[in-house]
Amino acid sequence: MRKLLSFLLILSLLLSFAFPVAQAGTITQKVQAAINKIDYITAGEFVTSLLLGANVKPNGIADYWSKAVSMGLIPGEVKQDKPLTRAQASYIVWKLINAVPELKNKNIPVSVRRVPPTEAFMRGICFFGGPGGYENEFGYVPGYDLDEFIQGYQLLILEYKYADGSTTFKYVWDRYKGISLAPGTYKSIDEPFFKMLAEFKKKYPDKVVYAPRPWQKGWLFAMDVVRDTKGIPATIDASVHSSIDYARQILTKDNNVVSKFTKLGYPITRRDIAQINYGYYFEKKGTTLKGYYGYYDIKEHPYFNMYFEDFLVNYPRKYPTDHTRFAYYCKDYYKIPQLYREPMLRLADLGIITPDQSALYIGVYYFNAGKTLTRAEAVQMIARVFDKSKRDVLDEVSVKMYRYWIPQNEVGTGKYVNYDSQANKFVSIFNADEMSGGVTTAQKQATFRIEEPKSLGLAKTMVRNYPNNYYIWFLLCRNTQVGFTYSASFRCDNVITETLMYDEAGMTGLVEWDKNKAINYIPVAYRDEFKKDVNTYTAKYLTSKNMFLVKQYGDVYVCYNCWIDRKTIQYQIYPSKPQISGATFFTAKPNPNHKQ
Repeated sequence: MRKLLSFLLILSLLLSFAFPVAQAGTITQKVQAAINKIDYITAGEFVTSLLLGANVKPNGIADYWSKAVSMGLIPGEVKQDKPLTRAQASYIVWKLINAVPELKNKNIPVSVRRVPPTEAFMRGICFFGGPGGYENEFGYVPGYDLDEFIQGYQLLILEYKYADGSTTFKYVWDRYKGISLAPGTYKSIDEPFFKMLAEFKKKYPDKVVYAPRPWQKGWLFAMDVVRDTKGIPATIDASVHSSIDYARQILTKDNNVVSKFTKLGYPITRRDIAQINYGYYFEKKGTTLKGYYGYYDIKEHPYFNMYFEDFLVNYPRKYPTDHTRFAYYCKDYYKIPQLYREPMLRLADLGIITPDQSALYIGVYYFNAGKTLTRAEAVQMIARVFDKSKRDVLDEVSVKMYRYWIPQNEVGTGKYVNYDSQANKFVSIFNADEMSGGVTTAQKQATFRIEEPKSLGLAKTMVRNYPNNYYIWFLLCRNTQVGFTYSASFRCDNVITETLMYDEAGMTGLVEWDKNKAINYIPVAYRDEFKKDVNTYTAKYLTSKNMFLVKQYGDVYVCYNCWIDRKTIQYQIYPSKPQISGATFFTAKPNPNHKQ
């Protein structure tokens, strides 16, 4: 009977990742019930399922174990007929990925590179912030507020290239090392970021120059259409005599003349960038540009000084951007035996394993490496090895974009497409050089990584609460009841709720109206008390208590208020103690059954 169950268990595993659920369901209920009584699998069964899935031929008839041993997949302490720990299973999977060329080529990138945002724009990948519009008075380009750009450059664009020829992009929020926006540590929101400009100017005084990133052949757009047309015939007809005129024609929308240039191979750009180019070379007014709230020297702006841009892109970050970041997230990392540390870090980076979130704190995670691998976990793990769509990287979300960019080889650089939630469809209202508010990707679906332990917990919950909605990454500063605050947020635009990208963000909270969704942001150990609280802190109760109160649940703070109409409760969720004057604070107690 034991051998029969083992065989059926392997079959069940294979069906789980190789065939549709309906086919797997053809196993009789009695046999399935017998299988379900076994809550773990042996190392031999796990290895057999893996090697079958990877099309690895056995040694002899169905002897997958000795094959795995000969391939170096099995740690010395692992026995064929015994259960596996999570760590041991991770070791086996990681070694298999490295040993099978097809798996290696699809999972281990040959290169990972930080792409500067201007290069990303020039290649048609995405564009960061701006423009804010343009006017006939050359030199006026609103939308380029420098603190927003410096702050926004904390979002890295990582380009992954694989041996199978595929390329993927991830947008990775990893703040500058040493940057803190904790309340009371700065006078204004731009202070920490202008300090970085001062640092650059002090370290590299000879690099404070006008130096837009050079255009390369094959790229769609240029940051300086005057400089980058050198070597291309300048004269088109009697009315046009130089590449400076080309910049002017882009700005004035004389498409008939512009087309004559582009047919000769002249690069194209956005009109607001052409405005800076023209002003710099011709009117000599282009050394200063105007944002919404200030004037800036173009030599100190990352769009027009590639040395400053590279300084920001390559600036040391709070966390590593590779697999080793999980050593910082997971509280029990150093309890993992040395042999298994890299495999667990690598598989977490791939999303084949996902560390457990603490029941007490949303920003604390555990590998639980010594835990016995259950049958359900084994099925999930094997499925994730062979199907990337089933993977779950702890700090990443893949979402449909509320706004995206259709790059076009024309002045204006294509269309800016926006989701109309009323009509339930995408509409193209603007040219790409006329509208923006954050990071606009050329991908309809994009992957964002949030290297901020508590904020990622909130963001992933937001996506689980609204799985079919559309999202956008904002860069513009928010004008709130406490003034201008953080210029980086991940927003679910259909319901107008968002997660700010700083764990110490105590200025504005994530807003939720539905108590059944709000509870999902609360650490598990505190949810019983939260359920009681939503029935206690009614609109009538809050009206008698200055309209609002704040309660702490582990590392999450919830502000209950009924400011809107004295009837509707709004739940504002913060990853740190909110800076609300006059608030009454309470502290919840966890369910004692939760220890981790």
